[in-house]
Amino acid sequence: MNGEAKPRLRARLSALRGRRPADLVLPRAVEFAAKGLLREGTELWAADPHLIRDAIEKVEQAWALAGGADTAVQLATMYDLVNRHQDALVVLREASHADPHHALLRHHAAITLLRHGTPDDVDDFFASVLRIDPDDAFARFVKGFLDSYDPWVDRLASAIDSARDGRQPFVITCPVWGQPYSSYFVRYLCATLLATNNLPELAKRYAPHVVIFTTAETETYLRSEPLFARLGEYAQLHFIHYSDAQVNYGKVMEAHYGREKVHYSTRSLAFYYARSCKFVLMSCAHYVALAAGRATDSLVSCQVADLVLSDWALPRMADRLTGDTSAVLFHAIQVHGKIVRPILDNTVRRDDGALDISSEAITKLLIEHMPERNFVESDRPLDIPLRICWRVGEEGILVHGNHYHPIALRPAKFAHPLRLTIDPVDSRFVDRSSLELGNIHLVPDASIVGLSVDDDPLLDQAERGGGARSIADFALWLWGYWGRLRGTFFRHPVRFGQPVTLDVWNRTERSAIAMVDAIASQAGELDAQRETRKSWRLPGGGV
Repeated sequence: MNGEAKPRLRARLSALRGRRPADLVLPRAVEFAAKGLLREGTELWAADPHLIRDAIEKVEQAWALAGGADTAVQLATMYDLVNRHQDALVVLREASHADPHHALLRHHAAITLLRHGTPDDVDDFFASVLRIDPDDAFARFVKGFLDSYDPWVDRLASAIDSARDGRQPFVITCPVWGQPYSSYFVRYLCATLLATNNLPELAKRYAPHVVIFTTAETETYLRSEPLFARLGEYAQLHFIHYSDAQVNYGKVMEAHYGREKVHYSTRSLAFYYARSCKFVLMSCAHYVALAAGRATDSLVSCQVADLVLSDWALPRMADRLTGDTSAVLFHAIQVHGKIVRPILDNTVRRDDGALDISSEAITKLLIEHMPERNFVESDRPLDIPLRICWRVGEEGILVHGNHYHPIALRPAKFAHPLRLTIDPVDSRFVDRSSLELGNIHLVPDASIVGLSVDDDPLLDQAERGGGARSIADFALWLWGYWGRLRGTFFRHPVRFGQPVTLDVWNRTERSAIAMVDAIASQAGELDAQRETRKSWRLPGGGV
């Protein structure tokens, strides 16, 4: 009897060769070990974010042992924090093939592909989701934009070409829908576009086009507003319509995913899909304009409804897009709308409704109303530190920013494709693009300023704990957004206020750059360690 069993056992083991480790031992033991590793990795990361690499190793071991949708989601989330987006895509793809109906896995695969995948992979994924589940709300939402993208680009490019008059086109694109943003758009962005030295000055040498992505209902509202109508005195106005269902994405997502639980949150899956829908709507307005601008060699400025621009901003953007310069980046600053909007109304609003806010006036406003949680000495620092600020006496602010917005671009000079992503045009766009440092103008001062005057929840987010953020904390956060140009951007100072020749400025700048260099160096070391682990340069072999 024993003799008969041995050949059968050898045959079984032979047949199992090449399978995952989970198939080579008892499944319950493997599942138990994998769950333990997943729990240990998650708890390690939660207890100390600086141990994320060790935490990732444990979750990678869990993934290698047993796979699984939940493990793939956790691993992809961690990879995102350390800039391993392609590794995340590999894991999410394998998990999705094994479990294509898993709701949370499908969400993470979708948003990671839309941020970091190729256009062909994005098309394949959403088409296959709809074959599996024709009613999937987010797949239907994205597919609608993918299908409309090229026709919208062609339509806008044709409209720009048909209006040529010898001046180079300058396209201002903005997504606008719903209240209060439609009102903000008119009262603040349109009002600053109409400043004496913005659109009126720009139109002397360039052909402005204002492109609004919105609904038919909002178009009717905008056309009834005198401030918006006056844009037509200087620019061609174009509307591209989103459907009511597209802008009412929250209700659609809630109806479809509201019962789907998310294990790492008290919110349902509907909330996370709705947030991604918002970014698709915003991104579409920016990328369609860039693609049309590429076809027509237009200069393109991607803006948002709650933006306030300084006087002279538009012509200065255009003037800097000369020679090899293909991008103008500025450090857009979020300020409390409830505080700043009344100040703008009372101090710089003209009788005709336009806003003439000079560089000097914006500097004064920032010195008085820059949110305190941006400053290096704050004991309640922001969880998302887009900038670190230092006060320079009573007349200046020094900023080192981690997030630059490409406020003006010349897409005809790009060597990279322009397809829909989930992110609006931001500083990650620059890292993904073909732009090099020599193609970029970083605005160093108040010559071109943009303020976001929304009541942004980022400004009121709950801090992780009391006490100033350490250099290691800043470095860990910066590493999560590290790119080929990010360290250079972060080291680049932006100065609001008195000239740098004053002793107080020089002392502050020396102190600031020492801290900034330490942060950037630590972030660079973390990235170098990550690259070493991925390298085929074996330890102990010399250089």
